[in-house]
Amino acid sequence: MGNQLIRHAAFFAVMLLSTACGYHLRGALDIPEEMKNIYIEGASASLRDEINLSLKSADGQLVSSTEEASMVIKVIRDDMRRRVLSLNSAGKATEFELNYTVRFMLLDPTGQILMDQQEVEINRDFFNDQVDILAKSNEEAVIRDEIYRQAVRAIVMRARAVLKN
Repeated sequence: MGNQLIRHAAFFAVMLLSTACGYHLRGALDIPEEMKNIYIEGASASLRDEINLSLKSADGQLVSSTEEASMVIKVIRDDMRRRVLSLNSAGKATEFELNYTVRFMLLDPTGQILMDQQEVEINRDFFNDQVDILAKSNEEAVIRDEIYRQAVRAIVMRARAVLKN
C-alpha cells in the first residue's frame, strides 16, 4: 500500500515537473498567445482542418468571425498538385511528386496587414507500387496530411517571427 502511494506520488511529481519545464509532446506546436483565436479566410478544407487540429493541441481555436479573432490568416492560394515523375515499361506511373503551394498573409482583426504575402511550397516524392495499389493510395493520403501539417508549421513559424518584431 505504501509502496503504491510512493509510486503514484513520484509519477505525479514527474508529470508536474515535466510540464513546468516547458516540455510538450513531439509535434505539438507552440503557438503564441496572439494566435490562439484565428479566423481563416479562403483556405481549403484540408488546410483548415490541419490548422484547427494544431490550434486545439495548443489550447487555441478557429473562430467564425474576424470580431472574435486575435489574428486573421488570409489564404490567397491553396493548391495541391500531383505529377507523374516516372513510368514503367508498360506505361504505368511508378513515381509521383506532390507539390503543395500556399500563399497567405496575416492581418489583425481590423484588416491591418501584419505580414505581406508569403508563400510556402512543399514537394514530396513517392513510389507507386502496382502490386499493392490500396496501400499506396493510403500512403498518398498520409503524405498529403504530412504536407498540410508541415505547411501549418511554416505559417506559425513565420507568424511568430512577425509577432516578435
